[in-house]
Amino acid sequence: MNKSQLLHTAGTFTLEEQLALLRSDLGSTDITAPDGSSRKFLHAIDPETEICVNIVSAIDKCKKINLPIAKLKKEKILSSVKRYWVHFPPKWKSLEEKLRSAFHHEFSKNYFYSEEVKAWMHIQSQFTSEELAILARLLPINNRSEVSVQTYVELFNQFTGQLKEYVQSAEYKKKIRDRDATKNANKNACIELFNHLIAKFARVLVVRVDFSLKRDMETLLKHASSMEFPYSRNDLVYIKKCMRKFKNNWRSNKLLNDIQGYIFQYEYSHATGFHIHAYFFFDGNKHREDITIAKYISDYWKTITKNQGSTYICNLDKENYKYCAIGMIHYANKEKQAFLFQTFEYICKADQFFIFSELKNSKRFQRSELPEPKASSGRSRQDLPTESN
Repeated sequence: MNKSQLLHTAGTFTLEEQLALLRSDLGSTDITAPDGSSRKFLHAIDPETEICVNIVSAIDKCKKINLPIAKLKKEKILSSVKRYWVHFPPKWKSLEEKLRSAFHHEFSKNYFYSEEVKAWMHIQSQFTSEELAILARLLPINNRSEVSVQTYVELFNQFTGQLKEYVQSAEYKKKIRDRDATKNANKNACIELFNHLIAKFARVLVVRVDFSLKRDMETLLKHASSMEFPYSRNDLVYIKKCMRKFKNNWRSNKLLNDIQGYIFQYEYSHATGFHIHAYFFFDGNKHREDITIAKYISDYWKTITKNQGSTYICNLDKENYKYCAIGMIHYANKEKQAFLFQTFEYICKADQFFIFSELKNSKRFQRSELPEPKASSGRSRQDLPTESN
């Protein structure tokens, strides 16, 4: 599902929307052709991510459903033949199929996993290899054997029952509260910055650019189905070095020196590698051409990285966003501000799924200092027209 097609309420995302956005983000990569042009390459998300996403979804559904989940059903095909099968509630049948690989999966040491995935790993460790093979359907169910089907049903209910009990424990809930507190603190820091900017300027121009390093089709295809990591910590060192240089150069650049605030979120994905989701905020009374500014920033990044950098400019696609939170935002347009705050919710998700190990001890979330307050004199806000775009 395209991000611009998602329907949601302003301010927060449901878990389903977060998962859909994650799939959208991780299922596309900007690739660079030999002639230097860039285009979007759509692909399946990597197996590790797929497993983590399905586990998070399963735990969310476990919390909301009465146990047991799986039940044995039987029917007569002929007078002398009986057939047994597993019955799941709505939505659980397709999810169970997606979860099969998670039961016997060996989780990578290169990731620091979310609390949901660690909960799954904890329950997984309490089952034998043979039991996990049955749950993964590596040992097929004999639908003519009641014992075979019943064995699977009991194992599935035992696994999900222990999982539900674990995620309802006080210890687990505290870990989730601590994680949510970090996410909310970062989101509130983003909102605080924007509120100070809108109070000072009345109009704020929001520019969204994602920074990464060039990716070529050959490398992407080579590692498309592999659990091997195509990118090293050297990439992270380089992209951080380039960003430091990028920021240091702002002071000597007339346009970039007009950046009134910024937000950076460092992330990693199997296809894109290390990348940065960035917001830039400008005085909307002084600057109105957000796409022109975004293209300038993009070109400047490529210069800083000696043409090894790549960017995705969200503002180029803003007309296709049903709930647009970029471009010009007027102080009176509370709806658009709410959509902006919702995007903060997403980028500050704080370990919702996993973190690549090289990012664990890095400062992944960065926000500029708050601006100096507006001088008391000036034009009354009642005299300012409301922006519609």
